[in-house]
Amino acid sequence: MDTSSTPSPFQTFAVAPQLLKHGKTSTRLVRTDHLNSGVQVVAEGGETNLHAHSSQDEIWFVLSGSATFYTTGDQVVASLGKHEGLLIPHEAPYWFESSSDENLVILRFGAAVPEAGPDRRSDVQERKWAVSSEAGGARREVEYADASSEAR
Repeated sequence: MDTSSTPSPFQTFAVAPQLLKHGKTSTRLVRTDHLNSGVQVVAEGGETNLHAHSSQDEIWFVLSGSATFYTTGDQVVASLGKHEGLLIPHEAPYWFESSSDENLVILRFGAAVPEAGPDRRSDVQERKWAVSSEAGGARREVEYADASSEAR
């Protein structure tokens, strides 16, 4: 995608993440003061722990594979397949995992809820895996699949 001719303030993006043999990747796609989007690829496992966002509503949308979302007490909220999504309101605790042998490729859209104040991630459980530059959790090794296999 040629982004050199995209005039400001517009942002273009493409979703073509590399598939994995092991681990999880997370890539930010676009961001403004009120809206952000990213894509995650999960070979196995999923979210690091039960958590909530204080002032961000989220939409998760499965591009390939399948995901199971949970809330408090590991209660299943939704089992999503390709082209299915879930809205998670701010302050609602959740975690998810890949629930198929195929890589989970999932889009995340977050929207600020200004009246709720600055967004803070509230960990309900201890983090199993490290998240970006945030403290807590162990580093997860990532092993990429053959470079010729890309998500569609």
